[in-house]
Amino acid sequence: MDAQNGATTEEGAFALSRPLQAGAFNYTLNRDSDEDWYLRSENAYRAEVPLYASMLTQAMDYDRILAGSRSHQSGVSGENNSVRLSIQGGHLGHDNNGGIARGATPESNGSYGFVRLEGDLLRTEVAGMSLTTGVYGAAGHSSVDVKDDDGSRAGTVRDDAGSLGGYLNLTHTSSGLWADIVAQGTRHSMKASSDNNDFRARGWGWLGSLETGLPFSITDNLMLEPQLQYTWQGLSLDDGQDNAGYVKFGHGSAQHVRAGFRLGSHNDMSFGEGTSSRDTLRDSAKHRVRELPVNWWVQPSVIRTFSSRGDMSMGTAAAGSNMTFSPSRNGTSLDLQAGLEARVRENITLGVQAGYAHSVSGSSAEGYNGQATLNVTF
Repeated sequence: MDAQNGATTEEGAFALSRPLQAGAFNYTLNRDSDEDWYLRSENAYRAEVPLYASMLTQAMDYDRILAGSRSHQSGVSGENNSVRLSIQGGHLGHDNNGGIARGATPESNGSYGFVRLEGDLLRTEVAGMSLTTGVYGAAGHSSVDVKDDDGSRAGTVRDDAGSLGGYLNLTHTSSGLWADIVAQGTRHSMKASSDNNDFRARGWGWLGSLETGLPFSITDNLMLEPQLQYTWQGLSLDDGQDNAGYVKFGHGSAQHVRAGFRLGSHNDMSFGEGTSSRDTLRDSAKHRVRELPVNWWVQPSVIRTFSSRGDMSMGTAAAGSNMTFSPSRNGTSLDLQAGLEARVRENITLGVQAGYAHSVSGSSAEGYNGQATLNVTF
């Protein structure tokens, strides 16, 4: 607004009735010394910039955690097929490593949970190898609070996810050397909510994993197994629009390498005779806790994330308004998982596990988790 012919304006003559946003910026109305009024963008990006940029990270974190919840050792040894039901919940987040302005993943803190059903389709022996194939499906939800670069609250992202996957396990019968291949696809339905906007996006995530290990017997009942895993994943989210302009996502991707070992007991898990006074229950229902076949394990690992990509662009129809942000998810984390497995019936095994991941460099994810698994052979 121009003040003409010597006109003057008072300090409070004009004001915005509500926050003004356009593209990646907030705007304020200011009076200059020449009595004219101008719209000026603030130095910091609006809160929706880190909020929307974190959507790629959140969905890909969930996909990797889901795929990692499957263990080649979750099945009961033997020739029978099995069905496994797992429930996992946990916390996930990213530390403040400079924020979106410095090209880092925004700081975030939240939780997730999923239910997963997995079943073997085929078990057979081929040329000295034991081969197992199967499929799984999962439904889950995550909710993550995202912070702005200055530490203030940017908003919350919620994600409802449904997944389908398949696996192939090959085990060399004589040496125990094994390889596990997993392919997974996930449909994401996301909603990002801030003080000024509700933005929705849907998309597809995919993941492929190759894991291998070789067990060594330390004693008759103690085993050490070095492991190596490579994971490659991607994500595509639909473009959309909020109250301040368009929001566009580039294809997201990341690669991960996990190196570690598994140390644990290696009992045969045979289900012996119980101590019930009733003959019909001795082999099934009346086993004391100390009589149940049990295996335990711990699994420390180092996880390196690299070659992460994923752009998010914001702007308006005005020329030159487009801003593109490419937060990095590269980094290194230390991971520790531990579990216990007990056979409670001839064909039923119960397992529990817990884990913790800590970022030691870059923008790697960190958090903790707990899982319970029911395994039934048939």
